[in-house]
Amino acid sequence: MTSLHAQFLATHTVADVLSEKKQDHDLIDIQVTATVETVFETLLANDILSVPVYRKFNNRKDYVAIIDAFDLLSTLEEQGLSSDSAKGLNTEFLSMPVAILVGMTKGSSKLWTCKPSISLTQLIELFTKHRVHRILVLEDIPVRTDQADTEENTAIEQEQQARKPSAGRLISQTDVIRYLLEHNHELGPILDTSATSFAGQALKYADEYLDEATASKLKRTPVSITIQSQAWDALQKMSISHATCVAIVDSDGALVAEMSAADLRGINPNRIEDLHRPVLVYLKACQGSLKRPLSCRARFSLGQLMSGVVRNHAHRSWLVDDEDRPVGCITLSDILAVFLD
Repeated sequence: MTSLHAQFLATHTVADVLSEKKQDHDLIDIQVTATVETVFETLLANDILSVPVYRKFNNRKDYVAIIDAFDLLSTLEEQGLSSDSAKGLNTEFLSMPVAILVGMTKGSSKLWTCKPSISLTQLIELFTKHRVHRILVLEDIPVRTDQADTEENTAIEQEQQARKPSAGRLISQTDVIRYLLEHNHELGPILDTSATSFAGQALKYADEYLDEATASKLKRTPVSITIQSQAWDALQKMSISHATCVAIVDSDGALVAEMSAADLRGINPNRIEDLHRPVLVYLKACQGSLKRPLSCRARFSLGQLMSGVVRNHAHRSWLVDDEDRPVGCITLSDILAVFLD
């Protein structure tokens, strides 16, 4: 017998989510000839985490990739993030075309697209199994003539051959979770699932991107640094461990703050040196005030967690023990992966 949530996902589409999504502006995008620094500035100015990149073709926009904050972190890694200091970082890359970012990570190596008509089951599979956080929704999907009948082409064909330019909209993991929360009365008992059972849930799909040992370690122990560390240390920790964020803890190991690739938005040559500042000072300068990260305890349910991330505009919740020490990190991918089981 099909569960209530599985039936709901199979009978609702991307178009349903977009019809309820509030959007008071056109799609924010950037031309492939713009500079890397412009990408940093665009993400910060519009308070977004990713931006589609396009090239002009016959006076129309031909989208080639979606660049996000993690691509920027990967670029810093290429430019000297492994060194002990930001002073060794080559900042000339900031004035280079954004084209150098395309293909920097698995996410930007393909243009992930879908049609409005695909089911939420298919969409969540794309999000979780391919570690994608945002997908461009197009009416006309580019199709390679040699693989036109494959499932990949019908949902996410990313090659640039035979591309049909089209205005589109981005759909994100947050959009889907918000939509599911608004329809929680139709999802059944899955919302009672305990938080401890799905921390790191999406990592089981990470074989293509992470080796088994790294994935297992991320699932078992969240990445953290102390409040005495520099912001630069946080970036290095994320880079080495392949994590999208780090927990910042006090001398007792209690959660105080978090830093993610999103905190790189707005970086320019004059601000590179700021990465040498204590991590809390850096975050306060970036955010205006130090924000308490969202956290949950083992007794929290899936429904409560979804409500928390939507209400707080969060991209993760830290699973903490009775002493507020982080023992797990529950991402939006983890939440969505629960609905596939």
